[in-house]
Amino acid sequence: MAAPKLETEQQTALLEWFAAEYGGPLIKKWFAERQWPALSDATLTYYRQKWAPEIEAARATRRGGATTSGLALKEERVKRLAEHADELEAIKWIPDEKGRLWNEKAWRETLDDIAKEMGHRRTGVDIATKELEEFLDRAKHKLPAEQYAALLALAVEAGAGAA
Repeated sequence: MAAPKLETEQQTALLEWFAAEYGGPLIKKWFAERQWPALSDATLTYYRQKWAPEIEAARATRRGGATTSGLALKEERVKRLAEHADELEAIKWIPDEKGRLWNEKAWRETLDDIAKEMGHRRTGVDIATKELEEFLDRAKHKLPAEQYAALLALAVEAGAGAA
């Protein structure tokens, strides 16, 4: 049985779906939803083999674009988060029956996400700083005030920011 002759639109879609590495059952479903010709496993294999170089080229282009455009770019993620924050801020700030502003929480979370994307929020714990702060807390009660002040000044000077 010969593979069905596909129209240009169908060929383009099939090539894109092959490049995106979608499986046969899903491609068959999409063809059926569009009322396009039914595809058999043999037909899919035929077109995969026939278009192998085109599929690989499309895959390479797709993968290259995935890391250099859209949400892969920090600037684009920040831009979209900023737009989302603006949309949330534009909503009327009317409290619900319990006095909560539902969009305020979402707005604050979005602002926090922006800060994280920009590198303005620490996401990890600096163990050395934590250990130093614990040490200084213990030393506070065991050292004379002058020695503790000198130790604290050294810690701050070293950039620990301990208080």
